[in-house]
Amino acid sequence: MPMRMLLLILLTLSSAMAQPPSPRLVGRWRSIETSKGGIGAVYQFRADGTFDFSPGAIVDMPYRVEGDQLIFPPETTTGPEMKSTVAWPSNDVMLMSMQGHAEEYKRRGAADPRGRLLGEWLGSREMDGHRMPVQMVFYPAGRSLLVILFTTQAGRYSVTNGRLVGEIGRRPALEGTFDIANGVLSIYRSGGRITKLARY
Repeated sequence: MPMRMLLLILLTLSSAMAQPPSPRLVGRWRSIETSKGGIGAVYQFRADGTFDFSPGAIVDMPYRVEGDQLIFPPETTTGPEMKSTVAWPSNDVMLMSMQGHAEEYKRRGAADPRGRLLGEWLGSREMDGHRMPVQMVFYPAGRSLLVILFTTQAGRYSVTNGRLVGEIGRRPALEGTFDIANGVLSIYRSGGRITKLARY
C-alpha cells in the first residue's frame, strides 16, 4: 500500500476517533473537595477546545440577611459571626463594609426577581500585596459561594473516546476518563485519584 494512502487512512481514523468537546463539559466548574485552608481549583472549558485553570480559595457557606447586615458563619469555631453592612448604590452595584473596609461588587448577569442579593457578584480583594478577582454567588436557600482566584493559566483540551486530556503550555494538566451526573463532573485520573468538580 502506498505510503500516502496509509497516511490518509490513519488521519481519517484519527479524525473519526476524536470527538468535539462534550456540550455538557463546556462551562465553569469548581472543586467540591478543598484543602483544610479552603484551597481548590476552578476550570472553565470552552467549546473551541480551550480552557482556563485557576487555583484559589473556594468557600461554600450559609448566609442570612438582617436589615442591612449580611451575616456569615464565624471564621473559627469559637469566634464571632462575620457581619458586613450592605449598601446599594444601584441595583447592579453592591458595597460590603466590614470593620471600616468597603468592597465593591458588580452584578454578573440579570437580576433575580426573587431578591436583589441573589445571583453572582464580581469584585476584587487585595491579598499579600496582590489584587485578586473575587466571585460571590448567593443562592436562594441561604447558601453562598466565595471564590478568590489566585492566578489563571490558559490551556487546551480534547476529548477522545470519553477521555479528557488537558494541557497547559504543552504540559499535561488534567487527564482521565470522565462522567457527569447530578451536576458533578468526575475525572478518573491515574493512581486511583478522582477529581470532583461542581458546575457553578
